Amino acid sequence: MPIATLKRLPPIRAWLRKRALRKYFTQRGIGYHSGHFSTFAQARAWLPPSPEFSHDQFTDEYVHQRSHRIWAFDYPVLFWLRKALEEGSTTILDIGGSIGNQFYAYQHYLSYPPGLEWRVHELPAFIQEGRDLAAAREAHGLHFSDEWPGDWLSSDIWIAAGAIEFMETDNLPALLARADRKPRHLLLNKLPLTEASAFVSTQNIGFGSYVPHHVFNRQAFISAIEDHGYEKIDAWEVPERTFMSLGFAADCFDTYSGLYFRLKD
Repeated sequence: MPIATLKRLPPIRAWLRKRALRKYFTQRGIGYHSGHFSTFAQARAWLPPSPEFSHDQFTDEYVHQRSHRIWAFDYPVLFWLRKALEEGSTTILDIGGSIGNQFYAYQHYLSYPPGLEWRVHELPAFIQEGRDLAAAREAHGLHFSDEWPGDWLSSDIWIAAGAIEFMETDNLPALLARADRKPRHLLLNKLPLTEASAFVSTQNIGFGSYVPHHVFNRQAFISAIEDHGYEKIDAWEVPERTFMSLGFAADCFDTYSGLYFRLKD
């Protein structure tokens, strides 16, 4: 009997899933995903307790690595961000921007306008580290909050790179609805978009931490933003990010996505 046929037999499928899940909940599972749920609550009930992103090792990684370099998937963002700044944008809301790593990394490739306000919305665990680093590096235009100040939501540009999927309640359309003045530019990077129905999965992010996150249906995600008056200008693949779900092979897809939207005149 061919191996592919053997793997479809119920006892073999059950054994393979059990083996995949054992891997997921070890060091060998770091970076992988697993689980298929409707809500974050269901996902957290399935996961072992963990600090999720509130772990000192993550802030250390962002300070010493990610604030000093860019990756291939940053170049589309740099291209459109430069144009937005040249058009006169002076305020940026960086959703999930950790300790301001994109502010620091991008400054080597862009000329920031005088008085640029770069506003980072983050978890409390990152904020004090970000403020201390900004003071040490004299990054006077870099600010941090774990809330959504009204003027922040009215920033000219919103950037979100690998953060939106981890937000349980404050989804992007809901935030846009709360803005007194909608942002002119939306730069969204490292998005888990699938052609299948949306669902909630989890990710082993290392250091004994596991987090639930959304996987969005591509067309529904794009349509929800377009309904707020935006036009999709650009889209790109992020092949450095793949969605490999241990024990849930049907959920897998090969590449994450990036999107740029501009508010219609």
